[in-house]
Amino acid sequence: MDRRQLELFLAIAEAGTFTGAARALSIAQPSLSYAVRALERELGEPLFERHGRGVTLTPAGEALVGPARRTLRSFAQAEVAVRGAGESGFARLHVVTNTVWALDPLVRVVGELRQLRPRVRLRVSDPASRAVVVEQVRAGEADFGLLSGPPPGDPLASLTVVTLDLVAVLPPGTGPHHGLVADTAELLRHGLVGTPPGTALRWLLEEHLEAVGAAVDLAVETAHVASLVPLVLAGAGAALLPEAMAADAGAQGARLARLDPPRRAEVQLVWRDGSLDDAGVAMLEIARSIARP
Repeated sequence: MDRRQLELFLAIAEAGTFTGAARALSIAQPSLSYAVRALERELGEPLFERHGRGVTLTPAGEALVGPARRTLRSFAQAEVAVRGAGESGFARLHVVTNTVWALDPLVRVVGELRQLRPRVRLRVSDPASRAVVVEQVRAGEADFGLLSGPPPGDPLASLTVVTLDLVAVLPPGTGPHHGLVADTAELLRHGLVGTPPGTALRWLLEEHLEAVGAAVDLAVETAHVASLVPLVLAGAGAALLPEAMAADAGAQGARLARLDPPRRAEVQLVWRDGSLDDAGVAMLEIARSIARP
């Protein structure tokens, strides 16, 4: 079993089809199929169940996913550490992202990068809107950007680092602490607490409201992301927040509920293709190693 086989296996598992994985990896589908059959022969177990619309993981395939991801992550860490050992001077990277994605997933990426490359210096700036992230990366003012929603496309490359569930966060005492489903009507009854137009959380909230045919009407609009949870705890209204922020609110007594219909946020790392120096490549490899759907 080698690194390439594990990369191919995970690509198929995530795409759900051999065709989709081959397209994503830019390789011929017969080559992909041959590599997977070789891996299955080596392991002595089928990894995928083939059916008309694609493939699903067998129990053996499910068991391999976690170890495969950890193994590829170890390869990436080893490569970054070896390259970093010969560095002289300091490398500098500039990342532009809103506060929400700076907490998750950027913190994990930067933490690993600094452990492996202690001579890398990073600056993280907070943009006024999603458009500013795209503009600064396109103009070369920032090495990387993090944003939610669909990737901006050429000339920027992108990587989905994480897909997060959005959680309804309601004032304490409005129902059982966990486990219930909250629909949009209930959120609106409490009044919505959110951030200004153009910000990441406002974009996600507007996307959800438009999908269910509800008007965008906030009871409290605040530019201070750190005040969202305290406002909900104080009874000022309800908010729609990513998992990490919602968990923090729940730990402080807010009521958490699954959203009906469900809503998720895909967080994209974007950069100018072909523009990264060695430190940028190292950061990208770490982001790839922790990426999870």
